[in-house]
Amino acid sequence: MENAELDKIIAELDELVEKNDFKQVKKICSDLLKKHPKEADFWFYLARAENALDNKKTAIEHYNETIKLNHEYQLAYNNRGLILLQQGQFKPAMEDFNKAIQLNDRDFTAWNNRGLLKSETGDLKGALDDYTKAIEIYPKWTVAYNNRGYVSYKLKNYTQAIKDFNESIELNPKDSFVFYYRGLVKNVIKDYFGAINDYNISIDLDPKQAPAYNNRGKLRADIKDYEGAIDDYTKAIELNPNWAVAYNNRGKIRSLNGDKKGALVDFDKAIQLSPNDVSAYSNRAYLRYSTGDYRGSIADCDKILKLSPNYALAYCVRGLCRQKLEQFRSALSDLKQASKLSNDDFKLQESIMLLEAMIEEKKEGKSNQNFIDNITNIFKI
Repeated sequence: MENAELDKIIAELDELVEKNDFKQVKKICSDLLKKHPKEADFWFYLARAENALDNKKTAIEHYNETIKLNHEYQLAYNNRGLILLQQGQFKPAMEDFNKAIQLNDRDFTAWNNRGLLKSETGDLKGALDDYTKAIEIYPKWTVAYNNRGYVSYKLKNYTQAIKDFNESIELNPKDSFVFYYRGLVKNVIKDYFGAINDYNISIDLDPKQAPAYNNRGKLRADIKDYEGAIDDYTKAIELNPNWAVAYNNRGKIRSLNGDKKGALVDFDKAIQLSPNDVSAYSNRAYLRYSTGDYRGSIADCDKILKLSPNYALAYCVRGLCRQKLEQFRSALSDLKQASKLSNDDFKLQESIMLLEAMIEEKKEGKSNQNFIDNITNIFKI
């Protein structure tokens, strides 16, 4: 095929890609390859179409054919590497990104993609270097700033993270997720009102962003705005009805706000959605204890200890319940284990001594309230 004709076809395909009309790209390339099966560009665009249509396996096969026909087809290595990364095939993905960078070390997307891989595999400092390189090549690309900002956040370099998110926002002030992530950082550095403001902006830009409502709810709870927190968790649940974390969070605040029945419903739902969530069992266990359902609380503590055998709080709550049921020796055993796991907390030790005295002197009724006060002052849920 003549170069001029090929260039015309490529321009047409690029226009269709710009319009996200990948079905038409696929049709055109499939027809062209019947006449020109050795044309690498057609295999490349067919691979892009298959990938966009979520036919990952077929896309990889077509990228393989592209590279077979042209060993220096840099974009094919880069694109194939990204699919392999998404599939968790980290070693061949790394090989592809390395090759893409070797063929064109000015391709900022290849540096960024390799940064994504390094981040995914725990090499955060290596990822930081790759994102920095992408930014050096293209200083106005928000994607690289966002990725470097998030890695900086993970590395606890909060100043750099804020700086990167600020730069990204300056370049694109309409990206709701950047405000969300900057809110995460501000929360960690205890700029709570700054974090709430970022979540507000994130929600204004994208009212369907459930994580922003959930995180704003946590901050509202911290400043004792329980009604506002409940509203935010409720909105997060409306947007994502199967999100156990939001139910668990709302349950905690409903309990603090005096709505014990509503809290129990939320904890039940959180456990239904996430049957191995220790936090939800722990919250329900304490709620059941506080409402007098001691046997139900013990059942929750038993479940917690199957999931997490060294969970001191479960031993403590179970000990409280057993004391209430006058199972004093079992209560004492639980409290001793809680003390052991809590580095022999002084107040817990006092309570153990008190219970031992109760058992020894058979004066359980006299000391019950002091016993309970000592324990509940140690562990706050």
